[in-house]
Amino acid sequence: MFLSTLHDTNAFSFGAGGNLTARCAAIEEELHYLPNFSGTNIVVTVEGGCVVLSGTVETRQDLYRAINVASDIAGAGNVIFRVQHEPVLVS
Repeated sequence: MFLSTLHDTNAFSFGAGGNLTARCAAIEEELHYLPNFSGTNIVVTVEGGCVVLSGTVETRQDLYRAINVASDIAGAGNVIFRVQHEPVLVS
């Protein structure tokens, strides 16, 4: 991961509750640097002590990539995922 230094370690920890604003910024940056990521309108916010992702992606792969990034940075129990998979139809 591009921002792998933001993970909790023995040397540094966000602590209970942590700085969710920093985690939101880290998630946004990480998603921005994913190669060929279709979720250009993903919004990351804080809501009730959780990180909330909303928006759309074009592929299921990108849906899972966004889930993994958010879970790795904020912790799986701290993420509300409202991203929709909306494939582009080619005629």
